Amino acid sequence: MSATGEKPKGNFVIVTLKMPNGEEHTIPLPPKKFSTGRLGYYSQIPSFIYNDEVYGGQIQVWKKGKENE
Repeated sequence: MSATGEKPKGNFVIVTLKMPNGEEHTIPLPPKKFSTGRLGYYSQIPSFIYNDEVYGGQIQVWKKGKENE
């Protein structure tokens, strides 16, 4: 990834959450340029029910290292 471009390479990343009971939730992460200037992938987690409770959240993934690489 390059901080000089608008978006990281690749259209999206797929993340699979595997709950303790084996239930899986697949979440696509589209590219994002964070306010820090770093490039990566980000998505809100759609609400889902686990053990009769509603869960949600977000996933952020970015390249570690110097911001201007």
